[in-house]
Amino acid sequence: MFHGISLALLGTLLASTSSAFTIRPTQTHRTMTSLDTSTSLNAQAHPLPAINIGFTDDEFQTWLTSELQNVPGRTTYSKVYEDSIQAIVNWRKRYRGNPRLWKQIFKKERVIKELIEAAPIIHSVQTLIESNTNDEKFTIMDLCCGKGYLSMFLSELLPQEKVDKFILVDKAWAMCNTKELKPHHMNWDHIYGTIPEAATNEQETYFTTWPIPLHTSKQDLKQSVNPRQMKKYIFDRTEGPIVILAIHLCGTLSLKAVDLFNNHENVKFFALKPCCLPGMVHAARDDIFKIGQHEFDSKEVCSNGKFNKKDWSGPPRWHLEPKFNVWANHLFQGIDVGQMNLVSEDEDKIVYAAEDGRKEKRQITIQVQGGYQNTYMLAQRSPLTSQLWEQEKISGDVQA
Repeated sequence: MFHGISLALLGTLLASTSSAFTIRPTQTHRTMTSLDTSTSLNAQAHPLPAINIGFTDDEFQTWLTSELQNVPGRTTYSKVYEDSIQAIVNWRKRYRGNPRLWKQIFKKERVIKELIEAAPIIHSVQTLIESNTNDEKFTIMDLCCGKGYLSMFLSELLPQEKVDKFILVDKAWAMCNTKELKPHHMNWDHIYGTIPEAATNEQETYFTTWPIPLHTSKQDLKQSVNPRQMKKYIFDRTEGPIVILAIHLCGTLSLKAVDLFNNHENVKFFALKPCCLPGMVHAARDDIFKIGQHEFDSKEVCSNGKFNKKDWSGPPRWHLEPKFNVWANHLFQGIDVGQMNLVSEDEDKIVYAAEDGRKEKRQITIQVQGGYQNTYMLAQRSPLTSQLWEQEKISGDVQA
């Protein structure tokens, strides 16, 4: 049976000091709004089962390391890759005894693609969190997260004492109190599924095995009611700073991500990697896009091309690169951290800074086979984390 809490109750819980409610061993999962701030839970994470199947963990790690040896960015983000390989090994241990679930989660091409695109963001978030000297713990929101691979990596890599929880936001999750997932729901067994009895004597769930808790939240950012509800019950009730991560967001979802950063002062750090362009429907309606203090004509950035799973339908992808660059520039201009002054600009990086914060747009080459979406945007509200912004120039390296 599944259990969940209402959005209104969530607001009450988040507003009630820092006390947290615990998870009983008989509970089988957490859903959309079960964003309890339990820190004792992940401090006492359930031990991972020790049943071996197939490769030994060392053999699996050696194989995975070889698979990632020559991917774009492997040298530049070497520590991220080394840490992330160990994280994947930890996932394997977590789901040992449940081969169906492991096969569902570990699809090699998918996981490698997710890691390649996420590596620059993982690097920045690690620097941000590990450099933090305040007692406040971060809440990290992963927008349009899919299965949640980015948060799954970071849960293994970040210090538990500095991060309270992850909120995995996607419209494909089921609602709270859902007793049975429907075909259109995204499967969440890797987070809330029950650990097989063969691996544990208790009906414990995978939720308790993550070093930093992963919470799902069903939200459709394009529906105006959802951002309002998120403000009321999440942003306004969360203690401590919030980080918003938005990787490969499609179309106008990037606008919504920028809005969430702009509209909530307690979001201290924002990372965006936009993906495909808005559809032609916006141009047909003569839409004017507005984010922050910036607005622009949708006709400048709209395209009729899109993916259907792995199949591209539309004009040649290389043909869209100039329009994508225009789209990325508009998104960057819309990120609002005060009255910005241009600090530096070159082919790979644009930097703006102000008393209220800083933002950068970086070109990091990680898509090399027909892809062109290599733009990453970072923004932070003051006080700034000097280690984050004083890094040496970062650019993805492409191995031959």
